Amino acid sequence: MEESKGKEFIQMIRALWNEQKKREVLYLEALKMDGMGPFRRVLSQGHLSAVLFQKEIRAVYDYFKCFLNDKELADQNQITSHTSLQLLGSAKGREEVASCLKKIEAATIQLYKSLRYYLDREPEAQRLMDEHLTRTSEFYDMLCKLESGNQRSYGLTAAA
Repeated sequence: MEESKGKEFIQMIRALWNEQKKREVLYLEALKMDGMGPFRRVLSQGHLSAVLFQKEIRAVYDYFKCFLNDKELADQNQITSHTSLQLLGSAKGREEVASCLKKIEAATIQLYKSLRYYLDREPEAQRLMDEHLTRTSEFYDMLCKLESGNQRSYGLTAAA
């Protein structure tokens, strides 16, 4: 990977890792809220997927790190996470919680799409990121349904 592309890749992978960290925290906080009912299953799966995806993103990052010079991934996103937590804390009911989480999922999806450009010569890493994108898109779709008041089943068919 050429140096300029490598620096951009590092920024993208770090941003993606931070978004997943934000997802982890927000889904966990949403689980603690009252009145989530059957939506708790989606929240649990969202939290678990965020934790798993962080580990997998770190593995991709560590693979490329041997070719690049950069610091370790770390949770440098505390201010953004705090702001997101405040928005979630002010949410009233499942529809508003879904709306807040949907915004995070949309940002995460955009990062996955942007990252594809950097993985064109790494099919295994690209496959992994495509799986993350598919799974995150499923969460986004479920949150859209919940936000619009559709009270059907919130379950996912496959494990996070």
